[in-house]
Amino acid sequence: MPVAPSQSFLSRVERAYQGEIYGEALYRGLAAAIEDPARSEKWRVLAELEVVTKAQMRDLVAKLGGDVEESEAFRQKGIDSVQRYAGLPWRDFMLLYSRELEPVIARYAELEHLCASEDAATLRFLTEHEVVTKAFCDLELEGRADISIEPTLALLASVQAP
Repeated sequence: MPVAPSQSFLSRVERAYQGEIYGEALYRGLAAAIEDPARSEKWRVLAELEVVTKAQMRDLVAKLGGDVEESEAFRQKGIDSVQRYAGLPWRDFMLLYSRELEPVIARYAELEHLCASEDAATLRFLTEHEVVTKAFCDLELEGRADISIEPTLALLASVQAP
């Protein structure tokens, strides 16, 4: 018989799920707000990754007996954050966002290590989607805009492959 997750663990998984709702709203907003078509398209792809990750996390939260209702507060927070980022010079934005992702990656990696083995793949994907988002920022900072979205596309392809 499976052991029920601790309330602390479940709360952290639910918070990660709501973070995907925030991210989806933020990234869709950035895609709409950024005037450069190539950069806008990259944020559209990143938003698609948020949607895929959100769906996986929703399934995990439901399996664990948590609350799968999408928080309007988290969605609104994402919408409200668009201008904060979109108003920055591109390099400053990429530098700031790359740094902001570091503690998120660490939190999600910790969830991976605390979970039941049957949930590890979902939580590994959660971590990995933040890793490729950071890679996007870092590649942009390195002047590699030509390949910056490739890690994201590869991760998306891994989900969509048969």
